[in-house]
Order: sequence, then C-alpha cells, then structure tokens
Amino acid sequence: MKQHQLIALVAVAEHGGINAAARALHLTQPAVTKAIKDLEAEIGLRLLVRQTRGVSLTAEGEIVLQRARLIVREMQRAEDDIVALKGHRGGRLTVGVTPLAGLTIVPRAFARFRQAWPDVALSFIEYTSDQLYENLQSGELDFAVGAATGPQEGGGATWEPLFSLPTSLAVHRDSPLAACTTLAQLQEAEWIHTDITGRFPTFLSELFTRQGLTPPRRVTRCTSQALFHSLAMQNDVVFFWSLLAIGMPQLRERFTPLPVAQDLPRLSMSLLVREDGLLTRAAAYFVRCIREVAAEEWAALD
Repeated sequence: MKQHQLIALVAVAEHGGINAAARALHLTQPAVTKAIKDLEAEIGLRLLVRQTRGVSLTAEGEIVLQRARLIVREMQRAEDDIVALKGHRGGRLTVGVTPLAGLTIVPRAFARFRQAWPDVALSFIEYTSDQLYENLQSGELDFAVGAATGPQEGGGATWEPLFSLPTSLAVHRDSPLAACTTLAQLQEAEWIHTDITGRFPTFLSELFTRQGLTPPRRVTRCTSQALFHSLAMQNDVVFFWSLLAIGMPQLRERFTPLPVAQDLPRLSMSLLVREDGLLTRAAAYFVRCIREVAAEEWAALD
C-alpha cells in the first residue's frame, strides 16, 4: 500500500465522492480513481461501491479506512515534527474537549501555548467523554481534555487525572424549583442532561432509589450545548453540573445549586492521550501547558 493511495481513500470517505476528493486533494478525478483501483487490486478487496450520489464504503473498506486514517494522520504529524525540527513553529493540532474543560483549564493553557507556538493551525472540537475516546482512537485528535464522573475504561488510551470538582443539582435562579430542599420535591420536575449514553438516567434512578423515591418521569436528553443552555434559561428544569461552572461569573447570576443531595459524584478532569500515538513537538508543549495550568487550578481549588 502506498501513501497516496491511502490519502485518496481517506479523502473519498471524508468528502463523499471521487470528484469532491479530487478537488480537496487538488488532483484530477482520474488520478484519484486510479489510486483507489490500484489499492483495491493490491489488497484484493473491493473498498468502494459507486452509487447515484457519490460512493459508499464496503464493510472491508470501512476496516481499511480505520487504519488508513491513522497512517495518514501520523504521516502528517511526522511532517509537522520535521518542519518543527528545522525551526518553524507551524503545523496542525486538533484537540478534543468537553464543555467543562473549555470553561476551565483550556483557555489559559491555550494562551501559554500560543506564546511559544504562534503559527500552529489549531482546532478545538467539543465532544462528550465517550466521543473523545472514540476520536482519539481513530487518530482524529492529537490529544484531549475532558471531564467525567468516574474512571473511564477502554484500552488504547491513557487517562491522566488532573483534578476533580464537586458537583450539584441546579436550576435557574428565578425558577420556583429554586426553593426546593428535598429530592421528593423534584420528582415531578423536568430534568435535562447532555449524556449520549444511558449513564445519566441510571444515575438519576439510583439517586432517587437510595432515598426510597420513584425516579422522575420526565427526563430530556439534549446533546446541543446551545439548546441545553437555552432550555435551562427559559424553563423550570433541573440539571447536573459542577459547582465550579455554576459559580462562574457569567453563570452564577443565572443559576443556583440545590441543597438536596450530598453524595453526588465528583467530576474528574483528565488528559487523554492515545497509548500508541507519539505526540508532535507542538502537541507535547500544549500538554505541558495543560498540566501546568491544571496544577495551578488544583492548588487554587484545594
């Protein structure tokens, strides 16, 4: 397998067709088609199926694509490192974050990083903690910073705890629910969360069951952070947040914690790095900035 063949496969998958991939790669359509056909001939498997609108990958194509993405992105990172060794502070960096990481340590770490690496093309992409792991494994991310309520499992990635934060149930300050002092008063309330897994409903059920209560009936999942904020602002809803986020200047005038549960799990802020992935010089420096800021944040919280 040759590098240009793998690059063509990745481009076709990401852009949905031969023509679009050719435009993205600044190549002709026949050149991309030949690269794919040569790759298929070399490995003896059909990777793409032509359709009325673009192409789709076969099951074998999906498997080869996973490896191809890792190889192509690692080659790009190798090129960035070579450029850095020659004294140029450029390259590309893609960092995954959860919302709380974006509210806490990432902005300060970014400011420090930019002073030393002013020309790196940076991308911050927001995911849930589960999505961070998946995109780290695929090679999409150089590293990630995220918050989770417990230890994360799964081989292939290291989770380095940075600090932990207390949590609380919360509502809008003007909501009638702000006067609630027991979980029983929240049984008929509307609850919202951003979890894409089944963890939050399970957590909620266990929280109420421990006090001999029936879990709430109305639990709404909202994976849009913008809509989540609007729902919390404009409706009488209950949600689960870190006390640090609730106490931030832009949020504490809008939301208030509820003193109704004392045994809530803490949120652990962690650094995620793929076990088999080498960090570029730029990524390693950013990770250093993350650790420094995290140590300062923890000292302040402690």
